Formats: sequence, C-alpha cells, structure tokens
Amino acid sequence: MKRVLVSPAVISLAGIWVLAFLSAAQAQEDAPVQKIILSARELRSLGIAVHSHGAEELSHSCRDSGNSDLSVSDEMLRHFIARGFSLESLCLGLSSWVLFDPETGRTIPRVAFSHDLEIPLNLPDCFKNAVPFLDCDNRWVHWEHYEFTEEERKDNLDHAQKVDEMVRAYVEREKISGVFSIEALGQGIFDSSFEWFLASPALPRGYGYALHGGEGDDPESEDVDLSTYRKESAVISTWQDEDR
Repeated sequence: MKRVLVSPAVISLAGIWVLAFLSAAQAQEDAPVQKIILSARELRSLGIAVHSHGAEELSHSCRDSGNSDLSVSDEMLRHFIARGFSLESLCLGLSSWVLFDPETGRTIPRVAFSHDLEIPLNLPDCFKNAVPFLDCDNRWVHWEHYEFTEEERKDNLDHAQKVDEMVRAYVEREKISGVFSIEALGQGIFDSSFEWFLASPALPRGYGYALHGGEGDDPESEDVDLSTYRKESAVISTWQDEDR
C-alpha cells in the first residue's frame, strides 16, 4: 500500500480551519436574535395593522381566527394565498410566537412592540395549513435556536399526531366552529405548545392553531431597524422582499 505523508504544517493548517469553523458556528449559535423595531404606522405600511397600538384596521380582520388585534392588507393576503395560505392560516401564523424556521433554524423577521407582542413579517410555507407540528420537518425549536435530536423529532411527531387525532375527533363530535383551547379536549389535557385552536372549514384538516413560545427565558435579542435586518445573510426575508 502506498503511504501518504502529511506534513505537520498541513496538519496545523487543517486544525486552524476546524477551529475557525467551530468558532464561527459557535458565534452564530450565540448571536442575539434580531427584533425589528417599527412603529405601528410603519408596520401597517407593510400590510399588518396592530389595533391596540393605534393602527387603523386593514381590509381583512383576524378577529374570526382568534386575534381581534390584527388585520392584514389585500396585498399581503394575495401574496400568502399565492403560496397556499388562507386568511385563517395566515392569521394563526401571525399570532404565533415563532422566532426560527423549524425546518432550517433561520431567523424569522419579527416586529417587537413589547415582550408579549411580537409579529412575524413572514412565515415558512409549511405553516400554510396552520398545523406546523405536522406539516413542517421540525428539526429546530420554533422559539429557541436548538436543533432536536432524531429521537426528539420522532417523539414530537408522535405527540403531534396524537393531538391531531384528539382535535379532529373533538371537532367532529361536538360539531364546533371557531376558537377553543386545548383544555376543551378533556379534563387534565394541557400542552403549552398551543396558544389556541381554530375549527374552520377553510383549513384543510378542519382546524389549525397558533403556536405558543417556550416557558423558560427568551433568547438574547438585539433591536435593529428594517434596513439593518435586510443586510443579514442568514435570515428569512420579509414577505414584501420576496415579491421584489
């Protein structure tokens, strides 16, 4: 067998490359999550009105989807309908606490008004049916930059499928429509992953949900303006930027 000799200099250089890669990866892992700072008036110009902050209501209200504080523009709704969303699934997504794309781990653009009110400026396509725990390839936590293990992914999907069976059975049995909580499914049933559920024939599975965030501390965040956010490479674009 022919022997291949590798010089110490090459080994040292390879070690430097590995260390540089690990340092860069660690830096990205520890980087603050960017929160876009806009006024309610500026956000309205991007297609989303937050009424509690003084924005005049837009054409399409999220009231029937469980969030009377939000409405969206014709332009925004057309954009998302072209991607397979409905008004109901768009409203549920906009009402969700979602910081990261569960499939890629990339940062989702969001406007922060307060600790309790943050609005995403785009959503992954796997949110279009309003059941992201089933439709997304959930590799990452949606509210923390943490990648699931294979075992965790399997357990999460098993749980999501069980919840799906329970919810569809409940909707069919009770013949309900509109908003309900997970506690409505039965005594002692609780899962903090869900803000609320919506039973609606407009949704492919007959129901959908808004996502709740984590119960622990929020990730470290950094306030930025929209132009600064747009210069970042490892983030998801706003929905308007996708149309440009």
